[in-house]
Amino acid sequence: MPYLKQDTTRLQTELQTLIAQQAPLNAQLATQQQAVTAAQAQRTNAANAVAQAQMRVSPLQAAAAAADAHVAEVELELQDASEPPQGIPPASWRVRLTALRRKLAQAKAAATAAHAKVAEAQQGVTQAQAQVQAADRQVAAAAAAVQATQAAITALQARQRDVQQQLAVLDRWEADIARDPLTRPSLEQTAAELSAEVAKLEDAHLAARFELEDAVALLASLTARRDEVTAKLNAVVAQLPEAQAQQAAAQQALAAADAEIATHLQDGP
Repeated sequence: MPYLKQDTTRLQTELQTLIAQQAPLNAQLATQQQAVTAAQAQRTNAANAVAQAQMRVSPLQAAAAAADAHVAEVELELQDASEPPQGIPPASWRVRLTALRRKLAQAKAAATAAHAKVAEAQQGVTQAQAQVQAADRQVAAAAAAVQATQAAITALQARQRDVQQQLAVLDRWEADIARDPLTRPSLEQTAAELSAEVAKLEDAHLAARFELEDAVALLASLTARRDEVTAKLNAVVAQLPEAQAQQAAAQQALAAADAEIATHLQDGP
């Protein structure tokens, strides 16, 4: 039967196309899986960097606290030495006071430097955490790409199995039709299956016809809407020069009014 041969040729062509499409998908999947592995390794490295950066913070905070305590001690010493004790020559007291002030300045500078190191270390933690988040996004994107490719391969393989099953049915039909001597039960089964296939094709054809009619109606509606909008747009474009002229005249009038007001202000009441 010509229909069976045409359908067999169509399905064989589709099957060859599906088989050809699977090879690049397999290669793409392998590349994407490698990308997932690389992204996971980067994520691990970034997490290790966070841990190392966090380990640096605590000792630096302790050093900053010690520097602040030293500043407090020197300030207390300076406060106690704010007035010369009895029995101490004023010159010696001033030397002592100057030394304490220098010591306090040095302690404050050391404390400032210690806090700067803490801030730098905390910034390093923040940057490392940002790298972890970026690595997480990269891992998620790579994993999503793998899942999408796997889904495409699964769908492709399912369609291949479906096409192969349809080819097997067509081969059986042709064998039953060409069998000599003919077997009535087999022919009746084949006829029933062919009738069902014809009914399915007729339903598909009817659905496609209805979809075409809906598409034609939608196209006509969109075309009418386009023509309506185009007409309104043309009307607006036609009025645009006049509106621009009115705007220019209004700007000139405003400039003249500003000049007149300025003149009145200069002349006074």
